[in-house]
Formats: sequence, structure tokens, C-alpha cells
Amino acid sequence: MAECKKVVIAGIPGSGSTQFCEGYEQANIHRLRILNFNMGEILLESAKNTLHRPPIPAENLLNLNPELLSALQKKAFDKVLLKIKNSENSCDRILIDMHCQFFWNDIFWNAYDWSDLSELGADMFITLIEKPSKIKDRQLATPQGKSQNHSLRDILLWQNCESNTAQGFAANFGVPHYVLPGQQDPLTIESLLKSAFLVYFQMPMTDASSQADAEISEFKKRLLFIGRQLTGWPTPLIDPRTIDIESGGDLSLQNQLAIRRHTVHRDLNWYIAQASDLVAFYPLGTTLSKGVSDESTRGFETGKNVFVIYPNKHTSPFMDIATRVFSTTDEFFGFWPKYMHEQMEKLERNR
Repeated sequence: MAECKKVVIAGIPGSGSTQFCEGYEQANIHRLRILNFNMGEILLESAKNTLHRPPIPAENLLNLNPELLSALQKKAFDKVLLKIKNSENSCDRILIDMHCQFFWNDIFWNAYDWSDLSELGADMFITLIEKPSKIKDRQLATPQGKSQNHSLRDILLWQNCESNTAQGFAANFGVPHYVLPGQQDPLTIESLLKSAFLVYFQMPMTDASSQADAEISEFKKRLLFIGRQLTGWPTPLIDPRTIDIESGGDLSLQNQLAIRRHTVHRDLNWYIAQASDLVAFYPLGTTLSKGVSDESTRGFETGKNVFVIYPNKHTSPFMDIATRVFSTTDEFFGFWPKYMHEQMEKLERNR
């Protein structure tokens, strides 16, 4: 039996954490025994079962006096902790789907107490993020979301606060923390539990043609397939295209600035900071991208291995700010499988 691992999947409402956890269960190719706790549902159930009082509607839950809300949170978490204690010896993976922060009536509230999480003994924290407009649409489909009607900037700030809180939890407990797109392949969990190897995949995006984008997607497929060949799971890889940037003439200047700033922050300070390796692919005929260049430099100067596939004979001396530059995809894929295998072993957990 595999050692039971506990993973906290955090994200603000609408980030896709519930779908991510369900996807992980459905993609259980190695038939692991999995327990999945949705803390939001458990908290609402606790609110409905308050003795001698009418049940509290979901849309009114966060209007409660902070002490009463804290007591309900404690009740919900204690229930989960007891179930986990009774199940650890009979399961392989435990997922705790939860929020770290509530944002209600323009106030941030801690969703759970540090002491509760210390009893949990999580092995990893993952924060899921998503495109702000997609989150807004999902939130507006609920009574709670309709009552708050958060702006896109509100949602970006909330996601940032959620990630910072989860990062604080993980640092305090001495375990890894990752920020992943809501549509990330859930099987990434398995790779990251075993090894700190993680690829940040780079490509020119702003001016890429449809043909170039198709070539980028094909290159990505080959990268993912090599992981399946080596480990049975797809290569752990973050693709920044998963969350496309907001567009449209109805965006206010404040929202536009917030979106642009958070996009840069996301890629440089979340995705790249947590990656072990960067792979930048330029399809033939594409021009150099400032974004890719800045990302590669950030990665290289923070100790990452940076690999660039650039199909031009003549390169700038600044292209040398990389671990290695390849002139063809065949040259890169002739090198990559052996390198990836060795890197995953080198970065194996608990060595």
C-alpha cells in the first residue's frame, strides 16, 4: 500500500477546485484509494444542522457574527479531521478542497484557523487560479456571488490573497506550495508528490499566428507524452495559455491595468518561481518575444535550467542567457528524455 498523502486544494469560489478534485478521482489510472473532502459543502451542512435554530441559507452564511462563523468552521474541520484519522490507514490520497480566504462585503476573512491546519498534517498545498471573467460568471450563478458582484479587479486581488495565505500555510508547515491553473491536468499532483521537477512552458503569444499556435500545441503534446513514457503520468508542465488574457472594449482602465500587472506577476513570481525547468519554443518564422526573453532571463538568474528552441542560425548574444539553445525540435527531443529522467530523480522528494 502506498503511503497516504494529504493534499490541500485551495482556490476562491469559481476557481475550479471542485472540478479539479473530481477530475483527479476520475483520472485515477493507478487505482489509488482516494478520499475527497469538500470543505464548503461540509461547512454549509454544519450551518444547516444548528440545533434549535432554523437552517442558515448559503447566501447568509458569511453575514454571521465572526465568532459564530468561526465556531461553525471549527465544527466542520473537526468533523473532517476525525474522518481522516479513521481513514489514513485505509486510503492512499486525501484531498481537502477548501478556501483560504473569504471576501465578503469588501472584507477579507481567514476561512480556517492555523491550528486546525496544523492538525491536518498536509503534504502539499495547491492554489488554483482562473481567468477573472470566468470566475465572475461562475460566482454570479450562485446567490452568494450575485449578492457581492465582485469586479474583475476584486477577483484578481482575492486570488492573490488566497495564494499568499496558502503559501504562508505551506511555509509554516515545511511542505511545498504550487499555484496552478484551474484547468491543469489533475495528475500533476502525482508527479509533484514524488519529485519537485516542474516545467514552465514558454512561447510567443501576443503575435502568434494560428499556424504557430498549432505548432506550439504539437510541441507540448510531445513534451507531455515523454512524461507518460517515463512515469505513467504526463510531464508536469504549466502552460500560460491555459488562462488567456482578458480582452474587450468594455474593460475599465483600472481593470485593464490590474489584469496586465497580475499576468506578469503570475508568470514571473508564481509559475517561474516554482518551476525547476523552463522550455521556450519558437516556431519557425516567429519573432523574438519580450515576454519569453524576460521570463527566460528571470528563470536563468534564479537558478533554473532554461532551454530554448529557436530555429534561426543567427542569434543575439543575449540568447546565451540560457542553459542550452537548440536550433531544431528534433535536436531538443533527442536530448530531453534522458535529461528529464535524470532531473526527476535528482529532484525526488524525501531523498
